[in-house]
Amino acid sequence: MYLSDWDLPHPVQLIFFEQSIGCETCVPTRQLLQQIAQSNHRISLETLNLVLEKDRAAEYGIDRVPAIVIAASDRNRVRFVGAPFGTEVTSLVDAIRMTATGQTDLSPETRAKLKTLSHPVDVKVFFTPTCVYCPRMIALASQMAIESPLIKATAIDATEYPDLVQRFNVNGVPKTVVNDRVEILGAATEEALLAAIC
Repeated sequence: MYLSDWDLPHPVQLIFFEQSIGCETCVPTRQLLQQIAQSNHRISLETLNLVLEKDRAAEYGIDRVPAIVIAASDRNRVRFVGAPFGTEVTSLVDAIRMTATGQTDLSPETRAKLKTLSHPVDVKVFFTPTCVYCPRMIALASQMAIESPLIKATAIDATEYPDLVQRFNVNGVPKTVVNDRVEILGAATEEALLAAIC
């Protein structure tokens, strides 16, 4: 199920932010990450307390828990905020693999266009654990972040953060928000996400 059979070319660090009070999904998320880390010797897990490790949290732009930053080499731009359960376990595992390899399924045209990007881009994908269309959007956003050092991709569990749902008017998932301005509803194509980014 996890990455035990994969020969990852680069070590991957899962940087996990949690807190002991007010986070019902922190413990099961940590347990999931421990299972993933134990399944492959190239994957390590660092667990940090959001309250006690404010500087590290600020370094990665993390302000809520549970949160996961997937880091390898010079790639640390794929994040999950909320528990990656249900259909999103696969999204998490795929993001770890892509971060380790640096390889994506994006077209040569998309990769070439992303190389021309000149400004930082923040991509948020709102999901729910039962959404069958959400993994595709999370994968697309993650691949864009793997390909470009200027793109940060964050998958956000809409069931855990009503404040974000209200702020970004999330009435259905997947919903993708680029730089807090451009909105994409539903499962979009690679070309549509690229157009929103560039």
